[in-house]
Amino acid sequence: MKRLSTLALLALLALPTLAAPLPMRLPDVAVPLAYQLSLEVNPNQPRHRGDVVIDLEVRKPSRTLRLNATDIAVHAAQLEMDGRRYPARAKVLDDNLLELQFAQRLPKGRAKLSLRFGGAIQDKDVAGLFRQQEGGDWYAFTQFEATSARMAFPSFDEPGWKVPWTLALTVPEQLTAVANTPMLRELKTKPGWKRVEFQTSKPMPSYLLAFGVGPFDIVPGGKVGNTALRYITPRGRAADARYAASVTPAIVRELEAYFGMPYPYEKLDSLVLPLTVGFGAMENAGLITYASGLILAKPEEETAGFKRDYVAVAAHELAHQWFGNYVTMAWWDDLWLNESFASWMGDKITARLMPDWHWDSSVQFSRANAMRVDRLASARRVHQPVLVNQDLGGAFDGITYDKGQTVLAMFETWLGEARFQAGVRRYMDRHAWGNATGADFIAALSAGDAELAEAFASFIEQPGIPRLDVQLLCDAQPRLRIRQARFLPLGSQAKAEQLWQIPLTVRSPAGQTQLLLKSASAELPLPDASCPAWVLANVNGVGYYRAVYAPGQLRTLLREAPLNVNETLALLNDAGAQTESGDLPLADALDLAEQFASHQRREVVEAARDLLLKAEVLIGPAEAAAYAQRWQRAFGERARALGLLSKPGDSEDDRLLRAALLEKVAKLGQDRVLRDQAGKLTQAWLRDKTSLDPASRRTVLRSAALEGDRALFDALLQAVESTSNRNERDDLYAALASFSRPELAEAARQLMLNPRHDLRETRRMLRVQNEDAVLREGALRFVLREFPALSQRMAKDAPGGLPRDFNGFCSEDKAAELAAFFGPKASRYDGGEATLRQSLESIRLCAAFRAAQSAHLQAALATP
Repeated sequence: MKRLSTLALLALLALPTLAAPLPMRLPDVAVPLAYQLSLEVNPNQPRHRGDVVIDLEVRKPSRTLRLNATDIAVHAAQLEMDGRRYPARAKVLDDNLLELQFAQRLPKGRAKLSLRFGGAIQDKDVAGLFRQQEGGDWYAFTQFEATSARMAFPSFDEPGWKVPWTLALTVPEQLTAVANTPMLRELKTKPGWKRVEFQTSKPMPSYLLAFGVGPFDIVPGGKVGNTALRYITPRGRAADARYAASVTPAIVRELEAYFGMPYPYEKLDSLVLPLTVGFGAMENAGLITYASGLILAKPEEETAGFKRDYVAVAAHELAHQWFGNYVTMAWWDDLWLNESFASWMGDKITARLMPDWHWDSSVQFSRANAMRVDRLASARRVHQPVLVNQDLGGAFDGITYDKGQTVLAMFETWLGEARFQAGVRRYMDRHAWGNATGADFIAALSAGDAELAEAFASFIEQPGIPRLDVQLLCDAQPRLRIRQARFLPLGSQAKAEQLWQIPLTVRSPAGQTQLLLKSASAELPLPDASCPAWVLANVNGVGYYRAVYAPGQLRTLLREAPLNVNETLALLNDAGAQTESGDLPLADALDLAEQFASHQRREVVEAARDLLLKAEVLIGPAEAAAYAQRWQRAFGERARALGLLSKPGDSEDDRLLRAALLEKVAKLGQDRVLRDQAGKLTQAWLRDKTSLDPASRRTVLRSAALEGDRALFDALLQAVESTSNRNERDDLYAALASFSRPELAEAARQLMLNPRHDLRETRRMLRVQNEDAVLREGALRFVLREFPALSQRMAKDAPGGLPRDFNGFCSEDKAAELAAFFGPKASRYDGGEATLRQSLESIRLCAAFRAAQSAHLQAALATP
């Protein structure tokens, strides 16, 4: 297979900014230089209005100008140039484009474009300018990434147009307005209203503009250097931002140290959003937004999971203030670089700040998540051209975030931390306050090393996971024979003939050896004097590839080699994947699950749990008892020792393991002790909400629901309707979705159509039922029947994600049924076609796995 040269690969990375305008891009007739945006926003009303003045450079004489606008009514438009005024008529071209038509041809030169407009404040969407109610109060917020600024005002809504913004908000006088920059002044206007003017911003693209309006509480958070930190919460929730306020300054200081420069903006506000859909937080410059469940918690709800989630997410979003905001991608095809770097950097900072959390193993979870998607023939490459909105709709996925992060970690390990950090700083210095491409980052990182640049590009310019067949040869000097191809599950339609340039680090008893594998096969001499007992082909588990050892060698390696946690996690995840490719018998994987179920590290125990879950799709009524025995042998004693209630001497890992393990043992292990205990604890909690640790609440309530009756269902339903605690509500909806009785499972689904229940909360119940083979079928019937009504309650593109809520099916018939129903609809929704393709392929691969393993299931479930 022919490989591109280094120069060709780097040129390919830069193509989107050099090529002719893409279909979703604005023509290069005029470019923005600065915005003055004035909006009138009342969260209690469903519409807004405003004026925008855009400083422009008209580059080509033209009678038309195109801007981005979605559902925006332009009431007046004119352009001023050299003292002349050019009135314009606004014409809507499609959902994204507005054309201004002039009677005369505009000359080239500097100009000011003035528009007066009005639009809707969204009620269902969490995009554009939207409003939400919390505690009886209405609030207005923004979420403009990726292309939703156009839902609030007409603009050049592309990441490459990075310019200063001057924002003013006219709002009801009793409300508070916040934005990216500090407030400059506040002026009284008409009775009952005020105008809040903000400082002109540093250069930024439209997707990073942000503001909020409402009766906020504002919590001062001190300073880091000259930067003031604040936490902006719904009314009455200020005290619940305590943990965030306590830990955020340290995150900022760690990032400043890594980048070698101060935080780049005038202030740092953290703004709470009551509900989000499809995202948890957003890195708006100087005004980061967070879903309430990530940042707000009463003291008793500051669980280990809550703290970990906040620190990791905050570190990710704060990393963006440099990498993504200070230096911004030129076009959406380099979204991967923004997000994967922030994930990689966020995890690095979390590991440094919280060494007791063992966050250095987080890359293994990113590796596993990425490979779950990347094993598909329908997986896209990391650097994927974005030509139409459908492309962008599918870009916020595990390839962008997790594969990119894992590849960065692999090359940091290969280069060493100091050389990698120097490359990052070089990139920041070269493109300060500007835009850059993935090619620019690789050039800065490689510093003229063409071999490194080509190796990096080989992982981001093609989809798939490298498969390394590893064979130990000892006929003369010990050496390792390595062959590469694409790793494919049974039933895959992808071609295996594929090459990468793989940075490979190998360890044997005598020490480490490295090789940059460029060809289809190679032999690597080992430093051992005699034939080694074991060879590890992925030191520290950072390699983005799956090593396939000769029969029996994986078990020898796991039994005899001195492995660290990351190596163990990578090997166990590879073992699970190799049951899908036919390289490892399922019985071996289940034996490994039992072997590592008692490991001292929580992360390894969870990996062993995942191995045992590989057999779940094969289990029918006849195999349920034998499968339950496997769960009991592996985890039963440990689960019952942990118990469903927290204990005074619990470690954080105990609490996290309780949440990760006990529900599975109660359900799949058919554990009567845990089920009975869950039922009693749930009844006690319904009487006294302080009787149950919030860290255990979801596990207890879901376990009780397994055999729950109508009385319990109604009691939990009443509980969700009587609480405003969003974390508690999330746990309750998960429990309501877990009832096994068909009539109660259907009653839970009906809540998605009930106007008293917010679909943005209840939609998650489909994902809960997708995990259960019994409940999944009823959920599908419900969606097929109620699709029109559900679609009416969902955000514009949200129905395109529904096929993902059924990717747990495991038969060709179900794939065909989903294809027949969703196929004609998928193209209506951004990202819908990619979601459907991947969901159908996952189902078909599961069917192939089931067909291959069913004949061996009884032997696999037998006592080892």
